[in-house]
Parts: sequence; C-alpha cells; structure tokens
Amino acid sequence: MELTRPAARWKTVGVWALALILAAFFLVAGGLKLRGTPSQVDNFAHWGYAAWFLYAVGAVETAGALGLLVPRLAGFAAMLLGGTMLGAALTHLVHDEMKAVPVPLVILGLLAVIGYARRGPVVAFCERLTDI
Repeated sequence: MELTRPAARWKTVGVWALALILAAFFLVAGGLKLRGTPSQVDNFAHWGYAAWFLYAVGAVETAGALGLLVPRLAGFAAMLLGGTMLGAALTHLVHDEMKAVPVPLVILGLLAVIGYARRGPVVAFCERLTDI
C-alpha cells in the first residue's frame, strides 16, 4: 500500500522523534554506566556481574544511541540495543525484580518499531551475505 505524501511525512517524523527519544535515553543510561556511578556499580554487583561488564554494557548503550541517529545504522543499532534490553529483562526476571521487567520490554518494543522502519540496510546486508 502506497502512503500518501502527508502520511509518509508523519511516519518519517514519528520514526525520527522515537529515535531521538531512545537515543537520549540510551546516551544517559550508557553514560551513567561508563562513569561508574555508585548505583550502577551496586546494581551490577548485586546481580553478580563482573565490574568490566558494567562498562561493556555502557559502551554498547552509548554506541547504540549514536547508531540510532544514523539512518543507515539505525536498524543494526536497534537490534544491538534490543539484545541489551532482552538481557536486562531477563536479569530482572532471574533476580525476582518483577516490577522492573516491563520497562526494558517496552523499550524493546519501541526499538522493534525503529528496527522495522529502518530495516532496508539490514536486509541489504543479509542479502549480500547470502550471495557470497
């Protein structure tokens, strides 16, 4: 189904707005982890993760946030961050933190919208892989 010009414009605006909001969220979250704020260090220690994992997750979140702002990379960034959110949801689930489980799942759903809207480069990359 072909979108009319105004509908296509609103779709583009909506995807950009969502990408900007998610990028801001992940820049803040990643920055807090990369800075090693005490609350983040305590959380990762409570969950039994090594100290280096805090910085790895922070780097992934920061890189993913920047990737969301580049249309050619946004699909890849959404998948990367989606995996991170799936890991966050599972971490909360395993540690019986049920009130915290929905937050990463909602963010995962929003990332799926970005991933679907920006799927072109991901599809092209996968097609090139299968041609080899």
